[in-house]
Amino acid sequence: MITPIGIILGLVAVILIGYPLFKPRAKDFPGDEALLEDEIERQIRELRQGCSEASESVVKSTCASCGARYNPGDKSCSECGASLTP
Repeated sequence: MITPIGIILGLVAVILIGYPLFKPRAKDFPGDEALLEDEIERQIRELRQGCSEASESVVKSTCASCGARYNPGDKSCSECGASLTP
């Protein structure tokens, strides 16, 4: 008579041996890798563009004379009085 533990160990062995034969592999879906790479590259470009736009806005909101920050729309620097209009 077969013990329940023997049956369980047999099923586990069958699953461990058979699973790799039936699971989908990345090479089964050839277009997915390229789509993922394209999506990653697109997101990196967006992040880089956002960083450069943010750094430009910091430069634009700094007085050229003294380096103090100012709010968009200000006509003159509150620190040194220099004109902020181009």
